[in-house]
Amino acid sequence: MASIKTIFSGLQSPPQGVGDVKTAIHPHDASGFLSASTFSWCNRLISVGNERQLAPSDIWELQDSNKVGPLLQQYLAVYHAKHRGLLRAFFSIYKWKLVVIAVMQVVSSGCDLFGPAYVLPQVILTVSTRNWTRGVVLVVALFFVQMLSSLLKSHMNFMSEVIGIQFTACLRSMLFEKALKLSSKARKDKTAGDIANLFSVDVVNVMGLSANMNMAWIVPIQVGVTLYLIQQQVGWAIWTGFLALFSILMLSGGVGVFAGKAQRMILTCKDNRMKVINELFGAIQIVKLHAWEEKLTASVTELRRKELDALWLFVKTILVLITSVHTAPVLITVVVFATYAMWMGQLLTVTIVFTTLALFENLQAAFTALPMVFVATIQALVSVKRITFVLDMHETNPDNLVDGVVEDVHQPVVIRISDGEFGWEKESPLFKNLHWSIRQGEFVVVHGAVGSGKSSLCSILLGEMDKYDGNVVVAGRVAYVGQQSWIQNATIRHNILFGRPYDHVRYRKVLDACALSADLSNLPANDRTEIGLRGVTLSGGQKARVSLARACYADADIYILDAPLSANLLKHKTVVLVTHNPDIIHSSAIHRSFHIQDGSLVEDRPENAGRLPDLSMMSSPTPSRYGFWDGDEDVSIILGRPVCDTVMPSIADPSMLLTPRRRMCAAGQNGQDVLTVDEDRACGRVSQAVVTSYMSAIGGWPAVAAMVGMTLVTEAARLSKDLWLTGWTNQSNSTSSSQNIKVETRYNMTIYAVLVLATCTAMIAQFGTVLVVGLRGSKRLFERMWTGLMASPMRFFDTNPIGRVLNRCGDDVFQCDLMLPMSMAPILSQTAAAVGKVALSVGTIQWMALVLPPLVFVYVKLGSYFIAPLREVNRIKKVTLSPLLTLVSEGVDGAIVIRAFGLDYQRRFYRLHDVAVENYSAASFASASLNQWFALRVAAISNSIVLVILLGCVVMSSSISAGILGLIVSYGLTIPANLAKLVNLWANLETALIAPERLHEYATLPSEGRRDTPFNLASWPTHGRITYTNVSFRYKPDDPLVLENVSFDVSGGEKIGIVGRTGAGKSSLIMTLFRINDVAAGEIAIDGVDIATIGLKQLRSSLAIIPQNPVLFKGPLRTYMDPFDEFTDDQLWAVLKKVQLTDRIVVSDAKLEQEVDENGENFSVGERQMLCLSRALLHNAKIVMLDEATAAIDHATDKVLQKVIREELKASTVLTIAHRLDTVLDYDRIFVFEQGQLVQNDTPAVLATQQGGIFFDMIAQGGGYAHRFVQL
Repeated sequence: MASIKTIFSGLQSPPQGVGDVKTAIHPHDASGFLSASTFSWCNRLISVGNERQLAPSDIWELQDSNKVGPLLQQYLAVYHAKHRGLLRAFFSIYKWKLVVIAVMQVVSSGCDLFGPAYVLPQVILTVSTRNWTRGVVLVVALFFVQMLSSLLKSHMNFMSEVIGIQFTACLRSMLFEKALKLSSKARKDKTAGDIANLFSVDVVNVMGLSANMNMAWIVPIQVGVTLYLIQQQVGWAIWTGFLALFSILMLSGGVGVFAGKAQRMILTCKDNRMKVINELFGAIQIVKLHAWEEKLTASVTELRRKELDALWLFVKTILVLITSVHTAPVLITVVVFATYAMWMGQLLTVTIVFTTLALFENLQAAFTALPMVFVATIQALVSVKRITFVLDMHETNPDNLVDGVVEDVHQPVVIRISDGEFGWEKESPLFKNLHWSIRQGEFVVVHGAVGSGKSSLCSILLGEMDKYDGNVVVAGRVAYVGQQSWIQNATIRHNILFGRPYDHVRYRKVLDACALSADLSNLPANDRTEIGLRGVTLSGGQKARVSLARACYADADIYILDAPLSANLLKHKTVVLVTHNPDIIHSSAIHRSFHIQDGSLVEDRPENAGRLPDLSMMSSPTPSRYGFWDGDEDVSIILGRPVCDTVMPSIADPSMLLTPRRRMCAAGQNGQDVLTVDEDRACGRVSQAVVTSYMSAIGGWPAVAAMVGMTLVTEAARLSKDLWLTGWTNQSNSTSSSQNIKVETRYNMTIYAVLVLATCTAMIAQFGTVLVVGLRGSKRLFERMWTGLMASPMRFFDTNPIGRVLNRCGDDVFQCDLMLPMSMAPILSQTAAAVGKVALSVGTIQWMALVLPPLVFVYVKLGSYFIAPLREVNRIKKVTLSPLLTLVSEGVDGAIVIRAFGLDYQRRFYRLHDVAVENYSAASFASASLNQWFALRVAAISNSIVLVILLGCVVMSSSISAGILGLIVSYGLTIPANLAKLVNLWANLETALIAPERLHEYATLPSEGRRDTPFNLASWPTHGRITYTNVSFRYKPDDPLVLENVSFDVSGGEKIGIVGRTGAGKSSLIMTLFRINDVAAGEIAIDGVDIATIGLKQLRSSLAIIPQNPVLFKGPLRTYMDPFDEFTDDQLWAVLKKVQLTDRIVVSDAKLEQEVDENGENFSVGERQMLCLSRALLHNAKIVMLDEATAAIDHATDKVLQKVIREELKASTVLTIAHRLDTVLDYDRIFVFEQGQLVQNDTPAVLATQQGGIFFDMIAQGGGYAHRFVQL
């Protein structure tokens, strides 16, 4: 009755009105002894999981003892005391829990031996003694002993899982904190992709360390005790078996060492692949604009091939290990029985044979678990070593910067550099003998040529660059705005607040000062609009203003701005501004300006020393002298005016404001505009489409037939050898002469040995087939997923954070590579074994057909009842991992900004990460709980099956031969182990099958269009003529139009300047030409060919673009410039000379082979722009577009760029989105856009005379050359 109560305790419906599973107290803490012992506190979650799809909100919140804060505090104290040894600290903290687990393991193993060592021979004895009462008592006692063993195993496994959850939570937190502290040099060795791989793969590998290490020592003890018990049956014959076992173990040990090396190779290859994938999807729009999909796919495919080669090597070693371990007990039985019967001349009785056989079955159970334990332990130890390596890497040196105080209130110096020597490499410092001091409240400008070291100076003030000599003192709180804006995947408000409390008055002042108010008023949800991965929905200028607003709202003392500033709001602050903007450099409003020359700071205007500037002069609406106009996204901020300072007509369509890469979604709840959609999570069982997809990947029905066929052959061979042994023992009981006995023994032994060899051969073939087929399936699944991803439109990447993609490419691919095949092979074996044993029992004792089917029915029903909630919990685990990886990716990318703002901001990110970890840990805890809930109930059913079988054997012993009785009893004793393994294997398989389900989802994503042109256009385009006819465009089907009825005709070779205020539709025009999305209406033709009919690859590769934010991929410079190896070295050097980068490249010993760092960080932004231009020159494209490409370069370099365009691209059509008006005043025509419409289209001279026109106003505000142009 107790077992029946245990089985059905979870099948009761929850109380009426159950909606939310959560309670104020964790159900585990509120449970009584019986509930805690049987995991019945999980009943409510399981019941709700069968009524509806579980949601993340249904998962219990973590207990305080499992939260990251207290766990990490305890672990770090021991970790540092143990000299930074991860495993030493692990064992120090968990030693007593591990001891408790060990005691439970020993008792459980002893209970497992009770059946074969004592009960089985006693039950066989009842055949001759007819003592049925004793047999029944022993069988009932066995039932309770096995229930005790099952109870101990469930709690032992649960404790091990919880230890793994706690330990990995600490590791994640330590890794994230380390990632935010890594020095710039260390980050070159460990990129964002490497860090993401540690989180998605290595930490997961460490998860089962406690359970696997426990198994590593208990298995030898089990082997020793079992061999001793066998020795009691067969005497010294066991030593021949021991020698055979020792040989097999030595072979396994050697293979294991090789497997460890193969595992390290796999992780290294996976690291390399994930680096490229992280970099690729971080710049996916650039990839699509340049049509680099095939090139980068080839790179990823090659890296995946190397990974698969390492996997094949690993699979071969594991195959040797698995087969040796699985066949060892079977082969040993041959050796032992042959020695006992033939060399020792002893009679093989039923008791000896089947007691020995049952003990060997027990030995095989231990050995069967060994390969997976061995593999998991190797993976865990390799991952611990990799994690330790990262934790020991160099952090940003705190001695680079000293937090000082203002020493002299009359001459308050807040920044002081004394005799400083700085650089990234000690052998080649960038700055020597640097002396610099800045007083409180000063406004200081630093400028210089492209690549002169302006941003490096910022790194010195932030403590990022290594200091080799001298001192750097910074007195006060610092805020930093980088040259390239770092934006979080959140709302605009969250980006600006950056964790600080919301102050309405200050917040509005910041928005006004940073010229964001007008932008926000036109967004669907104002400042609650989500702006996507890296601010994808904002233009470059808007991202810069959001970054600036974040700094301004921080209310720091010192502002280090590698970007524009807001003068009025920072009127009494100390400001160091790095800029190339001549308006600021020559403004009388600044206090001092410096230029960088040959690693030194040279002051431009020392005569101003001692006079504090009047920053209010920066708000003066005086014309610019250098051709900037008031609508410019940088200067407008500096001038203190909103971007649109003239009264604009009402915008009926809010999305008109959205510029490049805009993907607006319908407003969500609470007025928030939701861009990032929730990750899709399948409901219910894995769909038929996924199963069909996986079957086709592994080879279809022939592959399935091969796996099932080999499993059936293996099971048939195993049953045959055991049945032959049964017949042999029955013969031994008959009276025969000694001579006949010797002949029969030799004959029986020969046949038995042949059957054993056949069993071993079939076993090897079965495991080999499954592993090979599984790895082939993983290869094809990855290829399909990758094809689907690369063909997906940009809107997919805008609405899905990079963490989701990394999760699919990392953890899900890993599951398909190894975990799924490693689950399939044993599940087939165990299923066949269980069915065979039950079938033999029913075939021998027919009345069992009335008792066993109901128990099997309950087992199946219980399984289906359990699988539904477990599947959803495991899906939630996958979903909660994605935001964690996204946060890691964002944190690593923005580490410099986060550090610059101070320790409080770093702690905030640590806490955000800890919350994400706790969400994942909560799902992992729920999964572990449900697994043990099910395992215990299955044990009750399987033990009941054993009870029925053994009782049947006792009752029917008079009508069954001794041999058959012994075989059925020995089989019956192994049924609980078989079914318990099936529980774990099915649970693992359900979890593993979620991976192909998620890969299949990406493989079937909608495609952005045909890549190949269906007709011959070999020489297209020849002239570069562009024709727009009534073109309207939107980024998503339900979005408002961002371009409306645009029509124009551009002749081949014309130079067109495109101007307009933020959100006017300038960059959207570029997107239409590249078919980032197809137009909503109208037609675009190039040289008379409708681009909608041209394949995307040919279209995009025929155009050239120099983007506002250039992206360089890690690898040789030559590969970036010439990814398809189409040009000679002379051609490469020629274009580098034209863009004046020869001197920059030639100083490196590697020349064109020099390595480009991740995101091109070893080149300045201006140098990256010039490299982009060099690529355009190489390809001699007929149509070239510049999307505000001069925003990050100084005025002199801009002149060089324009000169190159005029001279080298004179035969090409050039479309330039203007950052400076004077760069396009000598163009053939100017297009002026306003609210998505082309409102002016004429030569600069004509437009400049149309008073009241938008272009006229722009020039009038521009001053300098532009202003003189109007006067002419």
